[in-house]
Amino acid sequence: MTGTDDVLLVHGGTPLEGEIRVRGAKNLVPKAMVAALLGSGPSRLRNVPDIRDVRVVRGLLQLHGVTVRSGDEPGELVLDPSHVESANVADIDAHAGSSRIPILFCGPLLHRLGHAFIPGLGGCDIGGRPIDFHFEVLRQFGATIEKRADGQYLEAPQRLRGCKIRL
Repeated sequence: MTGTDDVLLVHGGTPLEGEIRVRGAKNLVPKAMVAALLGSGPSRLRNVPDIRDVRVVRGLLQLHGVTVRSGDEPGELVLDPSHVESANVADIDAHAGSSRIPILFCGPLLHRLGHAFIPGLGGCDIGGRPIDFHFEVLRQFGATIEKRADGQYLEAPQRLRGCKIRL
């Protein structure tokens, strides 16, 4: 394949036959689950892989009042954010050290509730992965961030507002 071509040429003497099942994109699904916080009604995700990150996000969403249930099809999740609320800091903190996913909750929670808490973040040890740029962008959107011993407390006293971000 080159450049903008949409053709994949296979050279060989045997025709391809059969079926494959394409699994859900493991790096997209947790983010799509968090994005459900922004909805006013249920979201339905299909082909959700059974992986640890999905279980972590499911637990965090449920702590924040989102109803998460299995759908009618295998690998389907239905997420209803109708009753989003603040979660208990101790409950959120129970996830500290197990995942870096809580950072993704900041924007949607600031939008919905005007505040958020993010515990100390863990995750795999693949080298430095700073989260400062997340906080800097949230500040540009109007959030204030206070670092305390148990984590980061974020507020959007004047609500979040649009702005231009230079990447």
